[in-house]
Amino acid sequence: MKILVVDDYPQNRELLLMILEDEGHSCVEAADGIQACELFRADMDINLILMDVNMPLMDGITATRVIKQESEERFVPIIFVTALDNTEILVRCLDAGGDDFVPKPVNETVLMAKIDAHARAQTLYVTLQDAHKSLRYHQQVMNREHAIVEHIFANSSRRNKTFCENIQHYTSPVSMFDGDVVLSGPSPAGGNYLMVGDFTGHGLAAAIGSLPVTEIFYSLTERQASISQLAEDLNERLTELLPTSMFCCATLLFIDASGTQCTVWSGGMNDVLRVKPGSGAVAKVAAQHMPLGILSKSEFDNTPQLFEIDAGERLYIYTDGVNEAVNPQGEEFGLDRLEQLVAAGGDNVVAKITASVKDFHRDSGQSDDLSIVELTGGPLVHRRTSDSSVVDVRSEFHRAHSFPWHLHMRLEDEDLRNVNIVDEILGFVASIRGIELHQDKIFTIVSELYSNSLEHGVLGLASDLKDTPAGFETYYRERQERLAAVSGQFIELDFSYIRGATNRVQLVITDSGEGFDIDKTLTRCADDDTPFGRGINLLHSLCSRLEYSLGGRSVTAVYDLCI
Repeated sequence: MKILVVDDYPQNRELLLMILEDEGHSCVEAADGIQACELFRADMDINLILMDVNMPLMDGITATRVIKQESEERFVPIIFVTALDNTEILVRCLDAGGDDFVPKPVNETVLMAKIDAHARAQTLYVTLQDAHKSLRYHQQVMNREHAIVEHIFANSSRRNKTFCENIQHYTSPVSMFDGDVVLSGPSPAGGNYLMVGDFTGHGLAAAIGSLPVTEIFYSLTERQASISQLAEDLNERLTELLPTSMFCCATLLFIDASGTQCTVWSGGMNDVLRVKPGSGAVAKVAAQHMPLGILSKSEFDNTPQLFEIDAGERLYIYTDGVNEAVNPQGEEFGLDRLEQLVAAGGDNVVAKITASVKDFHRDSGQSDDLSIVELTGGPLVHRRTSDSSVVDVRSEFHRAHSFPWHLHMRLEDEDLRNVNIVDEILGFVASIRGIELHQDKIFTIVSELYSNSLEHGVLGLASDLKDTPAGFETYYRERQERLAAVSGQFIELDFSYIRGATNRVQLVITDSGEGFDIDKTLTRCADDDTPFGRGINLLHSLCSRLEYSLGGRSVTAVYDLCI
């Protein structure tokens, strides 16, 4: 160590220097407080000071006070070497910043023990100071990175210029960044897309996946993509990006401009809750798929669920942060409490639910990201985010115009076993100018008609197998078995673009099956209590014309390309 020895008597300094240098320390000396302060300022290598009290020009107490005030970034212990035993003087020495005392005459053993002790304290101080500097640097870097990421997330979430009045939502992240994703955007035809997602974990690691999800969501919804296409593209991208331990539970929903026709794909999420106005009863739409980011493209099932809702009916989509909120006793908020609040209805249901969840876990704190969305059926109303004025998002959704075209395709045995065949067909059709903004509804029509032709026509499956829950399992087991054994069968599809006062797309699907009793089937489909056939009712609502011929082997569907 380098030690500054301060004493106005040369013989005292000489004695201390001899003791210190014998122990391997280097020394500098000062005869008064002024000289001590000057040496301390000039020499940054001084590690410790032995200070006398009574000296001319500037005493040791004053010098100590000056040195301590000027050494905020340096830890240099000051040991007073004094023969004084006056309590008041000793207190003044400590108040000035002194760290210890050594009495005169100096005991060499005691002096060296105290110097070694303060050397250890100084080493610890330097170590802690280096650690503090390193932590402060990393904190500055982290703050900057968080500010950049927060800016990107904020700009990403502000991409939408409108919001849908029919949709209310609440999101509360457990940390700065949100592992939940709530996205909403209008379709060019006046409908609205909605995504509620929940990435594994929470914080920045969970939130980072929302960036590609947001980009894909808005890119596809601006083109009126189908829910199936949206689910497929999101899954493919997340499978590429995410580690195997991470995935995204999600519900994707599209509701048309009338606010009555819903298309839903849900993977790994809680059931969507449905409450009809005044019913006080909760129905459920269960998730039927694996979360996004787990299955490969060949394994992934993008099949959506289609259903209609009434004006005033409410749908609730929520993440696990709602029902899995925990109170201090370790009890979960649970589905029963949630469903009771939903069933009770009234105004501001989302606010009531969030307030109830907060009150439930108030003393234990929020443990997971929390999101809940309410969708009310009925004609959709879109408003500008800037001033909440009503806006017609369909203003650019003009009548589709195209050159006359006709597509014919014949699908046989191996083609019929291709689970992605409808996607491949729509890939051709959607690329034709004039119908790209209608592809979600056209996809629904083609999917439903093709499924009917394959299952009831080619495979000869009976719809009444679905009368019971056990029947569903039997139905789909037989479907797989018959599809694997299919031979010499076909489905023909004819697409045409028809010009007129209202431009139209016509689809004719003909299969090689034995047909069916058209009148009987349509009568049964009119019964809302049947567990099958509701797709035909949906087709009637989408198509301007839907006609069966050839004993049920052929169906003609016409879709109007207008608002």
